[in-house]
Amino acid sequence: MRVLGGPGTTRRLDGREAFTRYLIAALMVWAAPSSLVAQGGSSVAGTVRSPAGAELRGATVSLSGDQVGRELSQTTATSGRYRFGDLAAGRYTLAVALPGYRQASVPLELGEGEARTLDVTLEAVVLQEIVVTASRDQQEIAKVPAAINVVTRDEIQQGRSAIHLEESLRRVPGVRVEDELGGTTRTRIIIRGSGTRANSPAGSGVRGVRVLVDGIPKNNGGGSAQDLINIDLESAERIEVLRGPSSAIYGNQSGGVVNIITEDGRPGGFFNFRQTVGSYGLFREHAKFGGETGSLNYFASAFRTDQDGYRAQSAFHNTGFHSKVRYRIDDRSHLTTIVSFDRQFSRSPGPLTEAQFLADPKQADSTFAANDVRSTVEEFRLGVIYRRELFGQDALELTGYYIPRHLGPFQQIGVRIPQDFTNRGGGARYLNTRPLGNLANRFTVGAEFQNTPITTGTFNSVTGAALAELEENSVVFGAYVLDELSLRENLQLSVGARFDNIHFTSENLTRATPVASRLYQKFTPKVGIAYQPTPVVSLYATYGRGFEAPVIGELRVLPGGVFG
Repeated sequence: MRVLGGPGTTRRLDGREAFTRYLIAALMVWAAPSSLVAQGGSSVAGTVRSPAGAELRGATVSLSGDQVGRELSQTTATSGRYRFGDLAAGRYTLAVALPGYRQASVPLELGEGEARTLDVTLEAVVLQEIVVTASRDQQEIAKVPAAINVVTRDEIQQGRSAIHLEESLRRVPGVRVEDELGGTTRTRIIIRGSGTRANSPAGSGVRGVRVLVDGIPKNNGGGSAQDLINIDLESAERIEVLRGPSSAIYGNQSGGVVNIITEDGRPGGFFNFRQTVGSYGLFREHAKFGGETGSLNYFASAFRTDQDGYRAQSAFHNTGFHSKVRYRIDDRSHLTTIVSFDRQFSRSPGPLTEAQFLADPKQADSTFAANDVRSTVEEFRLGVIYRRELFGQDALELTGYYIPRHLGPFQQIGVRIPQDFTNRGGGARYLNTRPLGNLANRFTVGAEFQNTPITTGTFNSVTGAALAELEENSVVFGAYVLDELSLRENLQLSVGARFDNIHFTSENLTRATPVASRLYQKFTPKVGIAYQPTPVVSLYATYGRGFEAPVIGELRVLPGGVFG
């Protein structure tokens, strides 16, 4: 039970070709704009507004009547406008619904050739919290048959350093964040038991849990997510945490999902500067600004963090910036561009024996200190998201990202280990909100592609001789569907499934060994139901499966440094 805070030369066709052509024709008819169903010379159009007069985006406007045969439906764009044309004269009912507002129903009668203007003002009611992580699009949290929590901006930033994820997620039930080295360079997130194998000798970073920033994955194609320190929490608008297996939507390594959503600009503009001083030499400076001008919404931040660390040989330095620009191309489409860069330097104090710990827990391992074990990591992130509303009630979203990362080099005992990888990929998602008969319905279909080539070298620190040089690559493809059907106004059924194809390859360039490869394929289903007996109470039950393919690091430790 969840308690909410409120309201697609002639010849003879074979059977498969005939079926395919029939299916394509059927889909084209189904996807045709609903306004073509009824033919006539009348129309009704208008704007949906809030009580304050603001245009409301995302409102579902439905038109029913004997003359149209079936209910017509549209979703308002940024301008709040709707229009139904080519209507026959007669009586109709116009209904408007939007989460957070009371549904409006207006009877009307259209004369032959009449062009009626009908603006609708919705009455605000107790707001239901809106989330995007569970279904990859906006949905009221009460209608989500899953365990999901939202950490707000105030909870992230006010009275906290806003550096470590542990601070923000410590009060989310079933979630534990562990920081191995104190600077979040070795962080693991555990959600209901998923993620416990992170930072094993063969692993690196977060695994078993999907981490997103503005919907773009921190996890590489190999499955793990590194360097959570470069997430600018002081620019986070909220964090959504989806607890439980989520592979039917997000694929591999999704025993839970953490989605950090950054701030947007605000009308009138703003600027904020903050300094944080703390124990063990902590000093952090952070500045951010944003605004909205016409069709342009912009936000940017920059930060620097320095800390000596609790132990000797544990200093940490981090510098970076983040920016997000959204441009409204027209009333039904917008383009969002995200650019970030981060550079971090950290020293490692190494492990201690029990006797050493009891004598002085702040000391560094003498070998680590003598070799000055340290690492420098640079990461650049470019993401582009394009969204277009279609046919008045559908939406198409395209996403692409390019994220090169350089570890240069990691100074270990007697060796130095440079590493370069590029996390690149993209996805397409189509949302259809046409009703199914008389029932409200949301149908989502999507596909994702991700490719991460990794080059890792191991060189003697004294002679510079190459001890190993690995060329590794991961290619991931996933396709998914999700249907959310409202059986009643307060009863929702959710059914989804996903198929993933994951291909790993590895080659040791310093040895005459063949290219090794591994292929993993998995189908994962999901079904859930949510019931709201009252506006502030939601009951749900869900069944879902998750899977966790080995990360490249686990396959790498086999003899010869390639897959066995």
